[in-house]
Amino acid sequence: MKRTFLLFALLVSFSAFAQQPEIPKPQLYIVHEEVAKPSAMMQYEASAKEFVAALSEKKVPALNWRTFMTPDFHYIYLAPIVNFGDYDSIQGEWSRARDMVGASRFDDLMHRGNDAKVSYNEQIVMWRPDLSYMPATPRVAQSERRYFRWDFYYLIPGHEKESEQVARDYAALFRQKNLADSYNIYTAVLGTDLPLLIAAIPAKSQADLVAADERINAALGADVRPLQQRAMAITRRFDRREGTLRPDLSYP
Repeated sequence: MKRTFLLFALLVSFSAFAQQPEIPKPQLYIVHEEVAKPSAMMQYEASAKEFVAALSEKKVPALNWRTFMTPDFHYIYLAPIVNFGDYDSIQGEWSRARDMVGASRFDDLMHRGNDAKVSYNEQIVMWRPDLSYMPATPRVAQSERRYFRWDFYYLIPGHEKESEQVARDYAALFRQKNLADSYNIYTAVLGTDLPLLIAAIPAKSQADLVAADERINAALGADVRPLQQRAMAITRRFDRREGTLRPDLSYP
């Protein structure tokens, strides 16, 4: 039986998991995804690394993102924002970054990166700590989280509230079983093909994630099946992706 969280669906996932005295507030993120040409992956990464180096050299403020890469050459950039007004102001921040780095250097890096990619898309998601599972002492410490799985639950319209209740029931079952493996839930609030929920599961490596699946499946047993059925009954499409954190392409 595959582990299915029914806490639904992108990105890649990188919020604090430590148990808090009170539930943290939701957090908005921009999820910017670029698809590199397989034949130009080296060019894409070289320009991305040079771009991060240029920002770091000039100490460009305000910009902040973490980068993940999937096996099929998708690069996912996760950037926190305060609100939708903050999202609107980002264009101004990029203009300031261009001035600080230098227009010629900045435009050359952007041109080289664009030549090496097929497409891009963007959406805004909200981290939902009230739907996530955050044990007091998670098995995988924040510093050890280098590999991630994202489960995408594309919901049937009109069943958003029902999906949230399923998510809360999942977290309650994990607490009942006293599981040490944490996960985060995100809700897509702006983008295409909505409604969508995303479950982000961290691990030390791919092998670590597979081993954790086996332990969790054994612990949950038959108790999880009713939740799986409830979740799938309101899901019109399910996708699963995995990827690796790329600190060398991130700009924290």
